[in-house]
Amino acid sequence: VGNGSGSHHELRKLQLRLDLMVGATRKCGGVYLYANQRGCDGGRLYYDGCAMIVCNGRVLAQASQFGVQDVEVVTATVDLDDVRSYRASIPSLGIQAADLNASAAAGGAAGGGCGFVRCDDVAMAGPGSNVTADGRRLHPRPEGSDEGIRLHRPEEECCLGPACWLWDFLRRSGAAGFFLPLSGGADSSATATIVGAMCHMVTEAARDDPHGEVAAECRRVCRMDGDDTPPLW
Repeated sequence: VGNGSGSHHELRKLQLRLDLMVGATRKCGGVYLYANQRGCDGGRLYYDGCAMIVCNGRVLAQASQFGVQDVEVVTATVDLDDVRSYRASIPSLGIQAADLNASAAAGGAAGGGCGFVRCDDVAMAGPGSNVTADGRRLHPRPEGSDEGIRLHRPEEECCLGPACWLWDFLRRSGAAGFFLPLSGGADSSATATIVGAMCHMVTEAARDDPHGEVAAECRRVCRMDGDDTPPLW
């Protein structure tokens, strides 16, 4: 499945996306390629990216949720034979395939036979279990399915999301900066923290790639012409 999405950021929304993609591929097997827009659209929405590659309920690659770069690419190596073997291990798919063959043989051209799946010999598993009541194992949960998954705390989302929005709006609008009035209250403290987080993220990205797009935009905003100009960081 390939999903080119335009999903804007909401608090804890990434967890919902993960649950949907991991749950779908764990249930039926398969590869899920998720790409999402990143940056602001000129309004108040911020699209948080976080592209992912999920296979058989396991997250193989995940991009960062918040970043000041326009594009971030993730790659993973997928063996399609793993998908076939995973699907072959799911009892329900085997039951449906066997019933379909039996129905076709019994009905022939007249279309008779059973038109639905009988589950008389299938036991229900308990919540969160991969083993049925009679000891038979359902399709196994992939090992390491939660390894490498990065989820920010709610406090981090509240800070990093607006910080990325501020930088994207600043560079797209062509402005020279923000005017930040501080009264000393809680709102001013939160605003100053978000602006500080933006400066920190931009500085790190520019330091990592001095000749990249973020560094060039930073020089333009700071009125520093030319790639050879000494940086501010």
